[in-house]
Amino acid sequence: MSIAKYLSALTLMILLAVPQLPAQDEPSQYATHLFKLQAEKLLEQGEPQSLFEDQISSDGMLAYADRKTPEAGDVEIFNTVNLANNSPIRIRAVLKKIGTWCYVYVEQGRKVDDQILNRIVAHFDRKIVPEVRSMFGTEWSPGIDGDKRITLLLLDIKDSYDPARGRRGFTSGYFNASDEFSRSRNPQSNQREMLYLDIFPGDPGSTKFLSVIAHEFQHMVHWHHDPKEYDWVDESLSQLAPFLAGYGHPPQVMPFVRSPDNNLCAWSNENTLANYGQVYLWAYYIATHISSTDARRREFVRKMVEQKSQGLSGLNAAIKKQGIKNNVANLFKSFCLANYLNDSRIARGVYGYDKFLAKLLIRPDLRVTGNPARGKATVKCWSARAVSVENSSFRGKTLNVSFSGQQIQAGRYSNDFDVAFVSSASNRQALPMVTWLNIVKFKGSQKVKVPSDHDLMMILVVNRGPETMKIEQTFAKGARPAVFAFAIAPVGSAANSSTISSGNSNSRPRPNSATVRRMLDEIISSPFNEDIAGEILAQKDDSQKNAEEVELELAFQKISETEDSLIEAIRASAAEGDFSTVETFVAAYSEADEDVKLKLMPLKNRILDVLRFESLQGNQAVAPLLAELEK
Repeated sequence: MSIAKYLSALTLMILLAVPQLPAQDEPSQYATHLFKLQAEKLLEQGEPQSLFEDQISSDGMLAYADRKTPEAGDVEIFNTVNLANNSPIRIRAVLKKIGTWCYVYVEQGRKVDDQILNRIVAHFDRKIVPEVRSMFGTEWSPGIDGDKRITLLLLDIKDSYDPARGRRGFTSGYFNASDEFSRSRNPQSNQREMLYLDIFPGDPGSTKFLSVIAHEFQHMVHWHHDPKEYDWVDESLSQLAPFLAGYGHPPQVMPFVRSPDNNLCAWSNENTLANYGQVYLWAYYIATHISSTDARRREFVRKMVEQKSQGLSGLNAAIKKQGIKNNVANLFKSFCLANYLNDSRIARGVYGYDKFLAKLLIRPDLRVTGNPARGKATVKCWSARAVSVENSSFRGKTLNVSFSGQQIQAGRYSNDFDVAFVSSASNRQALPMVTWLNIVKFKGSQKVKVPSDHDLMMILVVNRGPETMKIEQTFAKGARPAVFAFAIAPVGSAANSSTISSGNSNSRPRPNSATVRRMLDEIISSPFNEDIAGEILAQKDDSQKNAEEVELELAFQKISETEDSLIEAIRASAAEGDFSTVETFVAAYSEADEDVKLKLMPLKNRILDVLRFESLQGNQAVAPLLAELEK
């Protein structure tokens, strides 16, 4: 059974100008959210109206008596936007193909092979439209133009793409909801349901191109049902749509795995690539865990899309309407633990994913040793941090686990913590054990017995913000990371000294400057391709993997090992006041072009976490390096 069938359920006239849009700096970004403000202002003046409403018969068909039927070869003028300088552009495009559910136009002067166009039409008609509609609902149809077909405009989206200057980031596509309004209200409107799809440097013959269509089509559907939905929710379901249509996991999963302390609800304030990966995993988790039957999943996700309340309030409302005994707080803490544990054998599977994400696992980025094992760190709102507890003498003992977290308050609204102590066996022969601490007034203390066959231990700290719609976004985007502290010691034992650090091992030799440069070169030149990285997350026997998949997995393992070595060296040397390793990285990063900086971004974020941690411990000497990397 396919995963799509298994799930089965699941962005006024604005001064006569285009909206102010930031330049696109990262590869293959979407731009739908950039147009939402303009569409929302148009909505304030009233709902969009069909231009041909009086000509649509009771069966939903448009009478074409006074309107020419579109034919292949027709040339139309379209209003588009230069995203690099926020200026309107008018282009001509030729109607190349007419499908059951689409018109495919290609910008004049651009060439797309007929075979590729036929493939796009076939996928849109037979896979994308049926799958997206069945999971999320229908778009406005026949819509403003009285036509059931959706326009797919293949063009060179003008953005900041300039490889000669090292800028390879580009906008792969978008849906502009302002096209749903008449030109009397929005002079830039194309007065039709349409998607804009990049063909330079975007590749219209690729699977990734098809996934962009599915992603943007969900935006169109969602806008029709809830045009004011928060970006992070809308994007989460658009990230899910390509997977349901059969185009695999999105490439942004890996940036989130490598930079997991990311605020789920803040969106524009966070690491963009990690954002997309995080909201995808959230939508995937919800879709696979919210209900046990296909029909109930389908019904739930439709309810979520249709909710007029936004964000987490909309999710809670859909849960209530569905009669499900669950809530956002419980789902989020289980989601966070699933990312770090991914074991479905306990708690009815809530702490793991299915076989399609069987290898997803985020590593704790902090560790503690000693007796007691204690430490202090920070965690962002709507995020989680995990701490590896490395003390073999704790095995088989009853431990006292204590926690204290910082209250971040705005008015009468505040954050909350969920804290779990988790022990497990590295050979997976024994079931893991999860103990959620009873947190009262931001503090908690609990006794936990560690099985003697458990050799892995960690603390997971989950920081949640308010779920109230009117404050959710403001709090999520404005709240600073919360400080937390913890201690773990056997009941009745004498306490010895302990340390906390980033990294995984003290046994690695510290690299010198030349070695650091070589390691950075290894990361930069790695063949690991995040566009198809989802393949290595699926559970497959080695015999089922092709050569490219094996190479990808090995390349990713090498990147991870290299990054871990660098982080350990930086942590150890920084704690002693030696910043040569960090300085070497800063020099290499500052000299790099945009493409290289993108490859090094996950490592940069990890280094920042180490330096912030050292600063939190009172190491004031890290301040200049922090300032340099935070520019």
